[in-house]
Amino acid sequence: MKPPPPTAAAVQRAKRKQTFRWLLAFVLLPLGAWFVAGQSHGFEGKSLSNFSLEPLIVVVASGVVFFAWTLVARRGLRPLPGVILLVILSAGAFALQRLVPGLRE
Repeated sequence: MKPPPPTAAAVQRAKRKQTFRWLLAFVLLPLGAWFVAGQSHGFEGKSLSNFSLEPLIVVVASGVVFFAWTLVARRGLRPLPGVILLVILSAGAFALQRLVPGLRE
């Protein structure tokens, strides 16, 4: 005997949970890439302004890209576009850490 189909509330909870997981990945992975890039090169030449401004830029850019992706995704959040966007955001965070010079205080 087959189990009954999930209710509408259960489907909505599953969608919200999946969306929250994607949002968490969109914030943590690029921020982690920024931090790893800094750790591997010793945060050379970075000032306090860089430590506050650069992570903020990474998080805001990740949030904007995630919001745009959720608006454009018609059939739900698919893994392939999400992974491609995460790779692009992580590469951008890495480049931000390595290519932006230290700001003067």
